[in-house]
Amino acid sequence: MNSIYRKIVLLSLMSFSLLGTQKSYACDSCNFFEYSLLQNKSYLGLFYRFRGFKDYKSYASVSPTTQSILTYPQQLSTNLVPGRYPIVMHEPEGNNLYVRKSKADFETYQTLEVRGNFTVKNKWNFTAVLPYEFNKVYYEEYLDLPNPSRDTTLFVQGWGDLTLAGDYIWLIYNKKSRHTIRPGFAMNLPTGQALVKSDNENRDYFDPIIQPGKKAFAFIPRLNYQWFLNNQGINAGASYQWSTEGAQDYQAGNSFNIYGIYFHQFQASEKVLLAPNAGLYYEASQKDLWEGLEQDLTGGKVTFAQIGLDLNVTQTTLNLVYQHPISQNLNGNQILHSSRVSVGIIRNFKW
Repeated sequence: MNSIYRKIVLLSLMSFSLLGTQKSYACDSCNFFEYSLLQNKSYLGLFYRFRGFKDYKSYASVSPTTQSILTYPQQLSTNLVPGRYPIVMHEPEGNNLYVRKSKADFETYQTLEVRGNFTVKNKWNFTAVLPYEFNKVYYEEYLDLPNPSRDTTLFVQGWGDLTLAGDYIWLIYNKKSRHTIRPGFAMNLPTGQALVKSDNENRDYFDPIIQPGKKAFAFIPRLNYQWFLNNQGINAGASYQWSTEGAQDYQAGNSFNIYGIYFHQFQASEKVLLAPNAGLYYEASQKDLWEGLEQDLTGGKVTFAQIGLDLNVTQTTLNLVYQHPISQNLNGNQILHSSRVSVGIIRNFKW
């Protein structure tokens, strides 16, 4: 028995060693969007997730007489210029298209996600996730020199990449509590729309950062842990992702996520169960690569505070999650993270 508890402690330390970095039942932009019912059950779910970005670390005053690239600092990646693909870039860099940073600028990424989760003999768990993306970028001052400045909105929608995942479920009981340890692996498949074209006269491709799919494989080892005692408990986990090169010769940087939350169950009535929760979520990513070159204004680190609620009525669960950034250190003068929201409807069943 002492050997078992030593293993639990070691796995817990792996999950909590970066506790400046954690989250709840679900996360928005993590390597794998984690969601699991308190009991290991099969379910079908529909999720809506929203990620917003606005503001910059600094704003440059611009002289109308200069066309220097230093005068019009860009956002996000660098060196992303049309190569084999003609590209409409949401951070137009490397040609005569410039953006003057403004407090009115914003980016939004919305996802509708269908998820099927199948638990086999309470030992194995398999998940399939199919997302549909709606991505929007707005600039108040967009310059196509020597033409006059104007505002512009870029909008892309389409199917994201299919994700398949599997976990092993290791349950450990004692008289008062239950430990659930779930090592697993997920893979993103290159099934999504990664070459969506704009409506301009040349029908150029949108840049790969805002495409719904990546046309790349991604490999994601994961570890999740839950401790449950007297209607309360802790969820924690971590994952690491690395990707192959995808469409438009673009490769996402390797990324790491870790989360941890505290939850408490309340029996509101015979059939209604409430489970509010709160915690932290952290993500860090390396710089992206385009044709093998690092993109200097990609990657960084961000920590979110998170609150959430699960409302369960018999076999149906409503999942609500809100995240707000409390610390972020992004490479260069990128547009900053703002709030994230996730809403899910889950129906569990026997399988």
